[in-house]
Amino acid sequence: MFRFRPVKQFLSSPELGDYCSYGIHAFVSTPAGYSDAGLVSDISCDLQFVSLLADRCTRLQLDPMQLMDVVLDSLP
Repeated sequence: MFRFRPVKQFLSSPELGDYCSYGIHAFVSTPAGYSDAGLVSDISCDLQFVSLLADRCTRLQLDPMQLMDVVLDSLP
């Protein structure tokens, strides 16, 4: 079973300076608990957008290998 959770990130770029963004952290269920299965960072500054996307990925049990494709397809 996979779980996807939004993760808050404080980032910096030469063009924007310091800013807050959200990524999605993927986890896989193991006998010992949940283990890291991947991360796509800096998806959006919109927490609601990232949270809804993470919830949808969990509900549909997306393979974490496909997370980047789903993120790219979801961006406006």
